[in-house]
Amino acid sequence: MRPEERRIALALGLVAAVLVALVPAAAQALLDDHAYWIQVHVWILFFAMCATAWNIIGGFAGQYSFGHAAFLGLGAYTSTLLYLNLGVSPWIGMLAGGTVAALAGAVISYPCFRLRGAFFALATIAFAEMLRVGGELTDSVFGIQINGARGLVIPPVGNSAWAFQFTDKASYAYIAYALLLLTLAIAYAVKRSRLGYYLAAIGDDEDAVKSLGVDTARVKLAALLISAFLTAVAGTFYAQMVLFITPTRTVSLDLSVQMVIMAVLGGLGTVFGPLLGAVILVPVAELTRAALGGSTIQGAHLIVYGVILMLVVRFTPGGIEGQVRRACRRLVAWIADLLHGPAAARAAVVNAPVIQLPEGSGLGLRAAAGEAVPLSVENVTMRFGGAVGAKDVTIEVGPGEVVGLIGPNGSGKTTVFNLITGFLTPQTGRILFGGRPIAGLPPHRINRLGIARTFQIVRPFTSLTAAENVMVAALPRCATLAAARAEAERCLAFVGLSHRLDTVADGLSTGERKRLELARALATRPRLLLMDEVMGGLDQRSLPGMIELVRRIRREGISLLVIEHNLRVITMVTDRLVMLHLGEKIRDGSPLAVVSDPQVVDIYVGGTAALR
Repeated sequence: MRPEERRIALALGLVAAVLVALVPAAAQALLDDHAYWIQVHVWILFFAMCATAWNIIGGFAGQYSFGHAAFLGLGAYTSTLLYLNLGVSPWIGMLAGGTVAALAGAVISYPCFRLRGAFFALATIAFAEMLRVGGELTDSVFGIQINGARGLVIPPVGNSAWAFQFTDKASYAYIAYALLLLTLAIAYAVKRSRLGYYLAAIGDDEDAVKSLGVDTARVKLAALLISAFLTAVAGTFYAQMVLFITPTRTVSLDLSVQMVIMAVLGGLGTVFGPLLGAVILVPVAELTRAALGGSTIQGAHLIVYGVILMLVVRFTPGGIEGQVRRACRRLVAWIADLLHGPAAARAAVVNAPVIQLPEGSGLGLRAAAGEAVPLSVENVTMRFGGAVGAKDVTIEVGPGEVVGLIGPNGSGKTTVFNLITGFLTPQTGRILFGGRPIAGLPPHRINRLGIARTFQIVRPFTSLTAAENVMVAALPRCATLAAARAEAERCLAFVGLSHRLDTVADGLSTGERKRLELARALATRPRLLLMDEVMGGLDQRSLPGMIELVRRIRREGISLLVIEHNLRVITMVTDRLVMLHLGEKIRDGSPLAVVSDPQVVDIYVGGTAALR
């Protein structure tokens, strides 16, 4: 986007913000039933705030919480109880409620974050339902009356800023608008921060993030704390607006589902998507209730929600935010062209048909990460029920040495990689790196010690650009985003992907994705790099470039443990080969000696003729 386009976009955004702020005043001036429409406006702002808060954990990190109304209820009850029993202003109770919700989020994060996908979603529903049912069946807690299913009534006192009560709906609208702007600002700050990059990567592939030295549990916990706090703030606003709360309503599954649907409709992982979802769905719900007010159909608005959601998933799977953003960009570009003339045409990115590595110096990883240290895998065994992944496997990798790991499919090669990098814990034996035991350490700690890896099936963060992929790996070792960006550009240049810096990883070829994974691993400044079939899937024109890249990585002073099926290739780049078969080590020696061994030939390629 051109500088003049940025200025125009900012001006249009400010105009839109001012127009939204003027809605209550315009409704009072132009509409007879302005109180009703201002109330609808307030509900839009309220649900936009809730959906934006949910989106920080559900959209940014891909952790779908279907029990988020629990945090809204905690915020509502905390502020209300403080006000009714101690006379504490709800403005102060709002902060207290947010703190209580954040603490509750921290407590439930330990068991819940061990679950993924549908299991995590079910666990959050269970937490919210436990809170709702417990609240309905409990009249008092530690002598404090919560009145069970009867709920709590906040006595009206008229206009009182201290009591967070106003006789006109417009005041609530202005407060809701201010809280929404604050929530959006926090969401934007998270999105553009170190935390935001981690969350986006976790949403794509959490295991790959762990392999880059990121403690994903702490990252998700931070996102949950922020999300829970903001949701609880919305809970206080809700309590003061309706002046009556019950567990049945404030901790209802209905509220949680509405947060999720609005975020999904608008666009998961976007800043303004949940706001767009609320702008559409809240008026739809009101119109549905008005049209079917005398109908026996209960929850008709949820049926309409479902229809809209199916249409969005069918035609715009990423949510409507992308469509709105593209339309706004076209509008901004059109205005900029009118005011400043058409923009100069940009040169198209040309994809090189073969790997082209730049000339010049390397990455300097020997100085950045220190000298390579030995790896020792000693008598390691790993069984999966009746299947043997590794049986008494012993492998040594000396400082600066390149060791190849060969064997047919199912021989245990990737199992050994998973044991070394902490994704599996050996049942017997031990693993030493630089003389230090590492078996049983989590993957992110093993990476911090200097062990990086690639994966057999490439696992880029498909929603991020190539540069952002590598930034995720560089950020734990860089003080600022700018420094991480510079490191990412250096690593991508090293692997010949400078022309793909701002290309979304989903648009890269298989060979480019493999080099992207290498750049990502190199950004962690490893002393030992485990390469899992980086030559696989490459055409014959690209193999020489990849072989040269492996040699350049070795010249950086990094030890290499390489899995490869192409015997001609692996004998060109390794000092020693280790042959595995059915989880056992069959042979260990020089490349020529191993590939010439009759037993290896028979097991691996089915006869000596295959080597000719």
